[in-house]
Amino acid sequence: MTSTGSRVTKLMALVGPNASGKTNLLKSIAFMDWFINFSFMDSAQDEVLPFKPFLFHSQNKSSSFLIEFETNNKVYKYEFVITTEKIISEKLVAKTKGKRAKILFSRVWDSKKQMYNLNFEHFKLPAGFSKLVRQNASIISTASQVNHQESLEIFKYFSRISSNLNESGKLSFEAQRDVIEYYNKNPKIKHKAEEILSKYDLGISRIKIDKYEGHEKTPIYRIFGSHKHIDSDKETLLPFIYESAGTKNLLGLLRLVLDVLENGGVALVDEMEHDLHPLMISEIVNLFTSQNYNPTNAQLIFSTHSAQILNKLDKQQIVLVEKNQGISEAWSLADIKGVRADDNFYAKYMSGAYGGVPRL
Repeated sequence: MTSTGSRVTKLMALVGPNASGKTNLLKSIAFMDWFINFSFMDSAQDEVLPFKPFLFHSQNKSSSFLIEFETNNKVYKYEFVITTEKIISEKLVAKTKGKRAKILFSRVWDSKKQMYNLNFEHFKLPAGFSKLVRQNASIISTASQVNHQESLEIFKYFSRISSNLNESGKLSFEAQRDVIEYYNKNPKIKHKAEEILSKYDLGISRIKIDKYEGHEKTPIYRIFGSHKHIDSDKETLLPFIYESAGTKNLLGLLRLVLDVLENGGVALVDEMEHDLHPLMISEIVNLFTSQNYNPTNAQLIFSTHSAQILNKLDKQQIVLVEKNQGISEAWSLADIKGVRADDNFYAKYMSGAYGGVPRL
């Protein structure tokens, strides 16, 4: 239950065939995160927007996005339409409990005048702000640069979205430098990761990180997994490059997940089962339903081909994705008539009763 009385799930699983559009659905959220917060800072004045529009429809050149979120006791609805060259329209609406929704700002591109029709009446932007407005940067990203308070609050909310995706696709979770550096700087999170790795019987009792000074004083990190001997209390430090792919992937996944659980926010994870046993996915999901591990009410949105997890979820937490004549469609299991809360979701999904399975 949110501060405005809305019920919001902590979990959402995307399931469907290969190439159905699950990754693109997650990437659209990751792109909105970037666009809202960083489009002004990360783009030059005339730079194109870094996204791929739908390629298989020659007449539809623009792409539309809409997201609803809540922060600071307000429910926001933010929507925008863009091409790779410019923002066509952009609007932010806010609703406070007990009050009507209000348009905080809007802009629409006037193709005849080659300029924007702007409305900032309820957003309290500083004088002269319209001179900063660019065709490739969101109003929120732009306003945060001049320390506009409400934009900074929204910026803070979206800065708590973490993902293993970018425009080019999925990022590797294996023990890369940023993962090792994060654990080195966050001993509390590192300790929680050690507890989980030990609990899951991967043979690792703790993680050791060594930091060296490299060329031109660039820090170099080495990570080891501590393995206890069978016949004694001795331990051997094994360089992490020799650990299994599943163990390395899990360590990277825990870096993303535990940070969100600790600080609040949303974790976007594509193909969460990568190199992991299906029971391991269930345990990661349990972290988000645990009050002990998730006191911040963090959310997890993930795609998976490990359909066994469906029986751990409610029907409102399952989204099926399918491609129809080249167009991806997504629908909640709760939207299908006749689906009962006590159904065996896994068995029915695998039988094709809900759709979202390969047509073989």
